[in-house]
Amino acid sequence: MAFVQTVLGPIDAAELGQTLMHEHILFSYPGDELDPTGTWTRADALAVATERMEQLKEHGVKTFVDPCAIEMGRDPELMAEVSQRTGMQIVCATGFYKEEAGLPYYWRVRSAEEVAELYLLEIEKGIGSTGIRPGIIKFASSDPITEPERTVMAAAAIAARESGLPIITHCENSIGAEVQQEVFTENGADLARTMIGHQDQAEKAQQLIDIAARGSFVAVDRIGLEILSPDDHRVEMIKAVLDAGAGDRLCLSQDHICSLRSPRFPFEIPEHLQSVAEQLLPLVLDQMYRRPHTFIFTDFLPKLEAAGVARATFDAILTDNPRRLFGG
Repeated sequence: MAFVQTVLGPIDAAELGQTLMHEHILFSYPGDELDPTGTWTRADALAVATERMEQLKEHGVKTFVDPCAIEMGRDPELMAEVSQRTGMQIVCATGFYKEEAGLPYYWRVRSAEEVAELYLLEIEKGIGSTGIRPGIIKFASSDPITEPERTVMAAAAIAARESGLPIITHCENSIGAEVQQEVFTENGADLARTMIGHQDQAEKAQQLIDIAARGSFVAVDRIGLEILSPDDHRVEMIKAVLDAGAGDRLCLSQDHICSLRSPRFPFEIPEHLQSVAEQLLPLVLDQMYRRPHTFIFTDFLPKLEAAGVARATFDAILTDNPRRLFGG
């Protein structure tokens, strides 16, 4: 029997049910809590997340995986309260984010073994004084992958090897999957327990098929983020992966946020694009966190079905594949 660690304790992997493998209760950029224009409150975040979980339950979702990195607003106690209120099974992560937007300075100069020691402490003892244990390991890389990220990548593999937890990754611009798989293998991680994420921007579906052929699960997990890639392109890639017989290695999700703590847009906007950005900002924020998490069911699933993907196939991707990723 394989167990999955949720924020409220372990469950049998067979109890996961329909699972969204990459979503967020709360996301934050380091330092945004110092912004005097901020109006975010924990009570508001709790209310939004509770509403979103109830909406997802109406569509059959039982498990919500939140691979929020340590320094990016991870709040296991908030997740636990949302889970208690709604009955949604929530899985949180250990692991640092990419160097460009996270990876605290102190940890950039640590060895892989030292970083892995931190991860394993959280996995075995709990996060801080909360007692809440992560059920996955997060790794995020930039484009191109930096040297500190290579060290943290090895640390994720060491922690996965020692703990048996799966790894979920972030590939900036859908780049770096092969390197991730190589470093994971070199450091003893089981590729069958890794999900190589953010492949939505791949030019060709063959890239996803190759990731699956090397033994990992592959994720189209930014559904609805059309500022990065059109959903029609995602449909084409999903179809191609299914046609190639790799559907049993495919995971789907949205990388959508219930609450973003940052009061202002967290990326620098060039001066010559300011006017365009102001017009597009409502659309961008809608795709990042404002609209319901049910988008994958209400808007994306009809596109898949119109392309010939049966609802039963969609349900199997959301149910069977996460169970095998967690359960082995």
